[in-house]
Amino acid sequence: IMNSYATDTLFQRHFPSTFKESPPLMALGTLQWGTTPIDNNIINGSRGVLSESEARDIYSTFRSKGVVLFDTAEGYGGGTSEKRLGRLRQKEPASDDNNEAIFMSKFLPSPWRYTHAHFESALRASNERMGISKAPIYFLHSPMHLFRSVEFWVEAAASCKRKGLLDALGLSNCSADEVRRAVAAGEKFGIPVIVNQVHFSLLDYNSPALQEMQQCCDELGVSIIAYNSLGQGLLTDNMDEVKFSHNKPAKMMRIQWSDLKALREALRLIAAKHNASMAQVALNWCRSHNVIPLVGCRSKKQASDTLAA
Repeated sequence: IMNSYATDTLFQRHFPSTFKESPPLMALGTLQWGTTPIDNNIINGSRGVLSESEARDIYSTFRSKGVVLFDTAEGYGGGTSEKRLGRLRQKEPASDDNNEAIFMSKFLPSPWRYTHAHFESALRASNERMGISKAPIYFLHSPMHLFRSVEFWVEAAASCKRKGLLDALGLSNCSADEVRRAVAAGEKFGIPVIVNQVHFSLLDYNSPALQEMQQCCDELGVSIIAYNSLGQGLLTDNMDEVKFSHNKPAKMMRIQWSDLKALREALRLIAAKHNASMAQVALNWCRSHNVIPLVGCRSKKQASDTLAA
């Protein structure tokens, strides 16, 4: 199912050499790439910490297929996910500007962070951990704060841009109204706001708020990066009723296993028709809506299967 959303986005205009012909098709998420005991025992459960060789294989597989977007955050493994990306970048053969990896980290505006200095300090720390001097894109991880507005953080980002610490600002979990305000503030203070990262999949596309946000982004040329585009497995072949009982997105959205029957059957039929997996169909659905799917992988094989979408 194709929709005619705009393809000439601020994202493409900001990285003209990299995305000259088309917008990015996919981004790799590194939420589970942390290396702390918490990552080993809680975040990744029985699977444990991803080994350095596994991370290298996944990274190399995505890079070999032309993927340049890598998503991380200061809170992913307490910064160890950022460090791991930095190590992988250092070991990577030199590439031209058209294929250079773009690392995207995030600032979390917690209650005890309420000044522009807090924003700048976090950005400098993330850049150092990733081994870069300037962030191509730095995200505001949430628009929510006890007393600081989204405009306040856009102004902080603009100040950092003038200091050469970042090129562009990204948003995360922002509504249509917040996107409009952030873009307007970016124009006022002098920093491009080019992307909004949100929960976006076949599971929640009927949400009026989500559709309003997408329409707003389309009008403003702001790209959308979709996390949980596979519902943490809900839209994949290997999901069953036992695994479903432990699925966090299902609990958050109060979905029952029976609610998924029609959707999963439709995905299965389309996948069978095209000799593909259900996950590949769901990812292509996102791309057909001019949305960049953000995916997570635990193995080289999983990476290869995902890239075949």
